[in-house]
Amino acid sequence: MSPSVMSRDGPMYRVYDRHKRVFAALLAIVLIFVMGQFVVSTFLSLNQILITLKLASFIALFSLCQMIVMAAGGAGLDLSVGYTATITAIFTASVMSGRNDHLWMAILVAVGIGLAVGLSNGLLSAYLKLPSLVVTLAMSQILQGIINVYTAGALITGKPSPVLQILAAKSTGPFPNIVFLLVVVAGLAMVILYRTKWGARLFGVGENETAAYLSGVNTRRVRATAFVISGTFASLLGLLLLGNMGVAFKDMGSDYVLPSIAAAVVGGVSLQGGDGNYIGVILGAILLQALLNLLVALGWGDAGKWVGFGIVLYALLAAYVSNRRGR
Repeated sequence: MSPSVMSRDGPMYRVYDRHKRVFAALLAIVLIFVMGQFVVSTFLSLNQILITLKLASFIALFSLCQMIVMAAGGAGLDLSVGYTATITAIFTASVMSGRNDHLWMAILVAVGIGLAVGLSNGLLSAYLKLPSLVVTLAMSQILQGIINVYTAGALITGKPSPVLQILAAKSTGPFPNIVFLLVVVAGLAMVILYRTKWGARLFGVGENETAAYLSGVNTRRVRATAFVISGTFASLLGLLLLGNMGVAFKDMGSDYVLPSIAAAVVGGVSLQGGDGNYIGVILGAILLQALLNLLVALGWGDAGKWVGFGIVLYALLAAYVSNRRGR
């Protein structure tokens, strides 16, 4: 291979430099699976890999919400995605009652909840300039309060429709159907984010808000829209969680908040906005799920999950800050 190709000005180096976090995540996934094989002889089995991909798919889908909000800049994060999904699952379980012909009503309820949550977050964050961390944390507490009042002293009744169960919990051959759904969502996300004017405006606002504003972009509307999309998509994910678990319960979506942020950071989404690759985010989700599996195999249990996520997030944030200062 010619030196010009491998040099700092060569095409391969430019590809590596632009996507080095993606390559790092891919390498880390391989290392974790190899390490896991030494701990458990079935860690690299097809069945274990497919289980990892299924669980990672849910993290990756929630991470798309975070990626869109983070890409818009303004130190955006959405801490309300977990309880948005939970309240949707609880409210729509009784709507569907295990019937496919009621699925459309559940979807309408989910979209309505998501729009209300996302619009509230977007207006407060983008137009009133309140920190999204505070706004979405407050929203998550409000949703949790509504859930507690709604479920107080009563069982959560209802079941998902068979279609949702097939989509979220079942497999086609050995491959989980949720993985196929993730592939479809990833394709649509890549087209919208990188092939449309709205996607260009989203990244433009995140990269340089002043320049985007001077170019005629309504920066506040773009950021508010990012929260609306995040809330709506998180609400629809509540239907998938319900389909996967078969029942709705309190806190069923809260465990996805930290992993969704971690996967986005691991996958290379800039905390300052203006950058992000959803393929990298998916790899970040797989990395975190593989790490969780390894910690469980080592006997760390449920506590190890949070310790592992915390360690990875801390290390990545430290490396990110160091890299920013070195520029």
